[in-house]
Amino acid sequence: MASDSEPTRSGLGGRIRAFRQRQASGPNLVRARSTVRGVVLVQLAANGLGVIVILAYFTLLFPDSASDDLSSLDLNLTVFGVYLLVMILLGLPVNALVLRRAVVWVKEGTPPTDRQRRLLFSLPALETASALVSWFGAALLFGVVNQNVQRISVGIALAGVVTCALLYQVLEGHFRPVYAMALAHADLPADRREIFPRLMLAWLLGSAVPLVAIGLSPLISPEPISVARLAWVAAIGALAGGLVMTVAAVSVARPLNRIRGALSQIEQGDADVHIPIDDLGELGRLAEGVNDLAAGIREREELREVFGRQVGLPGLVDLALEEGEPTAVGERREVTVLFVDLQGYTRFSEQHDPAEVVAMLNRFFRIVVAVVNREGGWINKFEGDAALCLFGAPQSQPDHAARALRAAAALPRELQRSDVELRAGVGVATGEVIAGFVGTAERFEYTVIGDVVNLAARLSDAAKEDRVGVLASEATVSEVAVPDDPWQFSGRLQIKGRRDRAGVYRLVPNRRRSRWRTGLRTGRT
Repeated sequence: MASDSEPTRSGLGGRIRAFRQRQASGPNLVRARSTVRGVVLVQLAANGLGVIVILAYFTLLFPDSASDDLSSLDLNLTVFGVYLLVMILLGLPVNALVLRRAVVWVKEGTPPTDRQRRLLFSLPALETASALVSWFGAALLFGVVNQNVQRISVGIALAGVVTCALLYQVLEGHFRPVYAMALAHADLPADRREIFPRLMLAWLLGSAVPLVAIGLSPLISPEPISVARLAWVAAIGALAGGLVMTVAAVSVARPLNRIRGALSQIEQGDADVHIPIDDLGELGRLAEGVNDLAAGIREREELREVFGRQVGLPGLVDLALEEGEPTAVGERREVTVLFVDLQGYTRFSEQHDPAEVVAMLNRFFRIVVAVVNREGGWINKFEGDAALCLFGAPQSQPDHAARALRAAAALPRELQRSDVELRAGVGVATGEVIAGFVGTAERFEYTVIGDVVNLAARLSDAAKEDRVGVLASEATVSEVAVPDDPWQFSGRLQIKGRRDRAGVYRLVPNRRRSRWRTGLRTGRT
C-alpha cells in the first residue's frame, strides 16, 4: 500500500497504461484481427498497381521494338505474370511465418512480448523489402531474356519502386489497429521518425522517378523523346506521386484531426478523452502527450473532488493545488468557530455493531455538512463523533458570526427531523485565531489555532445539558445586530484553561423577537 508521503501523481503512468489496455479490447481487438487477415489483399492490390505501371511504360512511354528477342508484348507480360506468381508462392510461406510470429498474440488475446512488438513494428519494412527483391529480380531476369536490356530492366525497376513505395505506405496504415493494441502495453519506440520517410516517398514518386525516366530515355530508346512522351511521363509520375502523397497526407491528417478534436474537447472542460496511439513516430508521441495531459487533468479533478469532500470548501482546494506545498506564512483573523459533538456516543458505540455506528455517524455528519455549507461555512475536520466548523476562514466573511448562529440554530431542528438516534451539543464562539497551512511537504492541512477553538468545544460540552443543546459566546451574539433567532443570556461559565468566566447565551427558539431584545439588554446588566 502506498504511503501518505507518496506523490499524488506517482500512479498517473499506471492509470494511463490501464486506460490504454481497456481501449485494446472489444471492438479494437476485432479490428486488429481483421487487419491481420487483410495483409495478403493489400500486397496483391499494390503489386497489381505495379503491373498497371509496367503496362503504361511499355505501351505509352517506350513501346516495343522489333529488336527485342521476345517481340511480343503479350509474351513479355505473360512471362512477367508467371514470374510474379512464382515469387509470391515462394515468398508467401516466409512472409506468413514472419507475420504469424509478429501477430500471434492478437489471435491469442494476450499482451505481446518485446520481441513480438519489435517484429510487428518492422513488418511494413520487411514486407516491402521482400516485394522490392522480387521486383528487382524480375528486372534482372527480363533484362537478360530480352535484347534491349535497358528498356526492359529500367521499366520493371521503376514499376517496382512505385509498387514498393505505395506498399510501404499502405501497410503502415493497415497495421495501425494492431499498433494500437501493442502500444497499449508498452511505450512508443524512442526517437523513431515517420513523417519524413512518408514525405520522401511521395517526392520519390512524384519527382525523382519521372526525372530518372526522362534522364535514362536515351539509353532506353534510340528515338528522341517526344513532347507527347514527356507528357505521359509527367502524367504517370504525377498520378503515382499523387497517390502516395494522398496516402501520406491521410496518415498525417487523420491523427492530427483526432488530436485537434481531443484538445477541443478538453478546452470545453471535458477531459474524458483518449486518442488511440497507432502512430510510431512524431504524431504518436504528440497524441501520447495529449493523452497524458487529459489524464493529468482527470487526476487533478479527482484530487479536487476527493480533497473537496474532505475539507469541504472548493476555494481551499484551489489554494492548495495552486501552492503545491504548505506556506510558512500564517495570518491573524477573526473567525467564528462552531463545534458540534454527539451526546451519549460512547454508550451507543458499545451497544451497537460497528456497521450501525458508522452508518449513524455518516447520517449525522451528512446533516452537519449540509447545514454548514448552506451558510457558507467550512468543515475543518471531523474528530470522532464531533465536527469543527469555521466561518470567516479561509475565505473572509464580514457576517461570519451571523452565519454561524443561523447554522447553530438550524442543527437541532435538522437532527430532530432526521433518523439520528443521539442528540448533539453545539457550541459557537467568536475571536481571533492564527490561520494557515501547517505540516510538511508530504502532508499538511489548513487549520486555525487559538483560544476560541477551545471555547467552542467547551460550550459544546456544556450545551449537552441544555434543553435545546446550543450555546454561543457573548462575543458571537454581540457581533450580530439582529440575529435571525432569539438568544437569551444564560450567565457566565468558567472555562477550563481560562482565567475569566465567559459570557454565554442559549438558544430560545420559541421566544418572540421583541422579548429577546429586551432580554438581551437585561442579560448584560
